[in-house]
Amino acid sequence: MPPRPTSKLRLTVEGSDDMHAVIQLLRRHGVDWDAERPAAPYVEAAGSVEKVLESLPAGARSYERYGIVLDADTEPNNRWEQVRGRLAKIGLAAPDAPAQEGTILQGLRPNYRIGVWVMPDNHESGILEDFLAKLVPSEDRCWPHAQAATAMARTLGATLADKDVSKGNIHAWLAWQEKPGLPFGTALTAHVLGHDAPEALRFVAWFKRLFLDEISAA
Repeated sequence: MPPRPTSKLRLTVEGSDDMHAVIQLLRRHGVDWDAERPAAPYVEAAGSVEKVLESLPAGARSYERYGIVLDADTEPNNRWEQVRGRLAKIGLAAPDAPAQEGTILQGLRPNYRIGVWVMPDNHESGILEDFLAKLVPSEDRCWPHAQAATAMARTLGATLADKDVSKGNIHAWLAWQEKPGLPFGTALTAHVLGHDAPEALRFVAWFKRLFLDEISAA
């Protein structure tokens, strides 16, 4: 059965899109969410980036292995300082910048771990949709057209904000598939989106180090 809310392993993400995308990407890489004795974490959607940040101190205290996934948005340095500030309040020192391969820290108790992944790649500004854009097949000729069409729509009066352009791009592209407008998780399950871009491989490796590796291998 899937992990239960009582699990000592917990991954907190911003929203339901993030939750389903993460789960289905990891399924593509062999993570078994339905194992009889699950080693995968319970995944919860907090509802906003602010709530993910709010969850961090309590999560670090409560779970043997706790991870968060949140968007950098337009100011990745500010986002990381928010993470560092929450950890500092409970006596944990985070590095000056997130590790490109995903940050993992020793937790408050022996054998506890805390992990942070800042979308899209722990370095650039952006959001989940920028990460998913890397999973569009490289040979797809409609992807550049989706980007151009979104840009053209804005010149014609579309009120899409600058910060949401990547959302417009990916949703336009998904609207042109055999089954138009698939949710992100379903697009991964249906192999409409790929799963082996470098960013995806780094994310999967971070997840496995955080939740699936033995403590002695840390």
